[in-house]
Amino acid sequence: MNLTSVSREDIYRSNVITDYWINDGQLLLTRYTEFVTGEELIQSALRKSGDMRFDNVRYILTDWTEVGRVQASTEDIKALVACLRPISQICPDAKSASIVKPDPQGNALVAWYKYLADDLSWQVEIFASIEDATVWCDLYRDFLRRGGGKCLS
Repeated sequence: MNLTSVSREDIYRSNVITDYWINDGQLLLTRYTEFVTGEELIQSALRKSGDMRFDNVRYILTDWTEVGRVQASTEDIKALVACLRPISQICPDAKSASIVKPDPQGNALVAWYKYLADDLSWQVEIFASIEDATVWCDLYRDFLRRGGGKCLS
């Protein structure tokens, strides 16, 4: 079996959000690009919440490195965490992380998210680089090495 298999059915794409279900759903990678709103974050979480592949998820990784601007309030982040709460019960042993660029507004929202997410069953990490995330999750590293969108230098 290819350790980083991704078929067309395993990719969901909107204007600013792309989800990759990697290695039979063991890794859910969500990439955000351009301008992202709080409503898009919430709708994305709701759309994924009923996906049966969460039964297999070991890692949930969100990549914010290509985002130019985020328009989300603290209330949006509260609503997002509320949407994630039932998902975390489906896969309570999963590990969750975000890759973010250093940015005052974005980092404040990430800190607020991490604070609110403390009551989720997931271990939540924040990384400042793609390379740090590849150390954390070998499935992500293998995905990138096989041409999964961004290449390691």
